[in-house]
Formats: sequence, C-alpha cells, structure tokens
Amino acid sequence: MPTHISIAVYRGDPIDTVMFRHTALHFTFPDGQKSAMHVVGAPSMFDFEEAEGIDPTKVTGLAGLIYVASVPDVIEKTSIKDACVRTPVRNDREHRDWNCQNWVGEALTELVEIGCLTQEERSAALDKMMDVCLEAADEDLECKYLSRSS
Repeated sequence: MPTHISIAVYRGDPIDTVMFRHTALHFTFPDGQKSAMHVVGAPSMFDFEEAEGIDPTKVTGLAGLIYVASVPDVIEKTSIKDACVRTPVRNDREHRDWNCQNWVGEALTELVEIGCLTQEERSAALDKMMDVCLEAADEDLECKYLSRSS
C-alpha cells in the first residue's frame, strides 16, 4: 500500500476568515500509521509539529480534506518526514504574513523534489486548499468591517 498525502483545512478560531484557517499535511503510511505535520503558533513564533495517530476526519473544526497524491512505494516514511522537517519555518521580519498555508505549499515543494508527487498534483492540491480557505464563514464580516474602518 502506498503512502497517501492529504491537506486538511480547519475552520479559523476565534473567527473563521481566510487568514485564520489552519492547514496541515496528513499522511497515511503503508504500516497504517497516520501523521499530521504542520506549523503551529502565531506570526514570528511558528514551530514545526508532528502529531502521530491523528485522523483528520475526527478533529473538530475540519472544513475540508483534500487528497493530494499516492506516494510511490520506493519512497520511505523517513524520507517523507525528513522533507517536511527541513521545510523552512519562516519567523523573520520579511515573512510577517507567512503562515501554515504557506508552509503547506513549501512542504509540498520539498515532497515534489524527492518524487512523492508531481508539480501538477501540488498545484491542483494548493488550488483546492485555497478554495476551501476562501469558504471561510466570517470572511464577508471581516471585509465589511475593513471597508467601514477605511
């Protein structure tokens, strides 16, 4: 059985806007182990985290689960984890708008480089991720608030 990669998108908390939607990569490995890899925290204070045994369909606040790819059997679990671990966590001043959504895109690039998926699969998955992020329930409220305060 190959490794399966998905992107989970979670509703924002305390408000559900595009910027507050949380994203994570979820893996189901051939041995049946499930793992979530993502960055957690706030701008300039993000940390990489891996949570083993996570079933994204059982996590409160799941807004969408996007299938990304099935990884060729020749790519080992350790290579996949290493690619995610080495994905930069950008906490410097130049990246103040950087967040978990950016990390998912960069991690998928690392996974493309080691042969887990194609560039086309990466692009399609990120487009779907952004579609789910754009469905944020409070986005219209934030836009109305911003237009009134301008």
